[in-house]
Amino acid sequence: MIPKDLSKPVEQIRVRVYEELAGLRLDQALAKLLSWRTRSSIQKMIREGRVRLERAGSDFPAARASLRVRGEDIVEITIPPRILVNQPQGEVPDSLDILFEDPYLLAINKPPGLVVHPSGRRLTGTLINILHGMYRDMENPERDIIPKLCHRLDRETSGIILVAKDEKAHSEVRKQFEKGKIGKTYLALVEGRVSPDEGWIDERIGPAERAKVRLKMGVRRDGLESLTTFRVLERSRSMSLVECTPKTGRQHQIRVHMAHLGHPLVGDKLYGPHEEFFIQAIEGNLSEEAKKLLKLDRHALHNHRLVLTHPETREPLELECPLPSDIRELLKGDQ
Repeated sequence: MIPKDLSKPVEQIRVRVYEELAGLRLDQALAKLLSWRTRSSIQKMIREGRVRLERAGSDFPAARASLRVRGEDIVEITIPPRILVNQPQGEVPDSLDILFEDPYLLAINKPPGLVVHPSGRRLTGTLINILHGMYRDMENPERDIIPKLCHRLDRETSGIILVAKDEKAHSEVRKQFEKGKIGKTYLALVEGRVSPDEGWIDERIGPAERAKVRLKMGVRRDGLESLTTFRVLERSRSMSLVECTPKTGRQHQIRVHMAHLGHPLVGDKLYGPHEEFFIQAIEGNLSEEAKKLLKLDRHALHNHRLVLTHPETREPLELECPLPSDIRELLKGDQ
């Protein structure tokens, strides 16, 4: 049977539960496997009977959110239809900047502003749509490649995105991410002249208290353990280019930790001068005063380097992506 064209909006997803997720509730496991969807939307689909679980020797056609998953379980999710709205989708690149490619993996330099995966009302013009358009071959199933994202970056973050070309490579790389075995190095342009030249931030992170924005995180004593090391690469008159290595994988970790040091990322509407700027941007009415204070139309964070074990050759693979022009030029103009 010829598979459906996945360059179109996804209607059904099948995912395998990794051993590392065994024992979690179904909704918790799906929140990790489908990281682009909110946990509340996953719970809603479960309640609506859109999630079924296949397990050796048994089947759960109407799975419960509280069901404990096992390694090698297969979960099938039927995505509810969504109504598209006439909203700006942002610029979609004509082509992708490919950093590395072999029969198993693809590494792309994602430009800022490009959404990686369809979600909510944004179902077209995303990185996964572009990849499906490049690699799907519906007329020749033997040459048909279904690209799968191994991780994700926020819309405003630029840099390396790793894509698998088959299920085995995807599974192997995802396991490395889950176990924290992939080295990740980011470049961040932050406000102020950071001192000392290098150090670490060992501060727990959890939902920000008294925040107007629900997704905002903050440093708090009862949060999850979080560790980021940093090294200053360059200082200008009022900014610093900092190499950051997150040793844990908390939401917005680098942005939260640098803001905690008193050096928020340049252009960060959520953790920068005022979180009201984030609300203004969402509503499409960011003021000129806000734009002047932010200096950049996105937060200045770039995924610079990934170090992993190649899923097929088992050899070390180091991927590196140069600093993008918008950050480089802003830093140069501040000398």
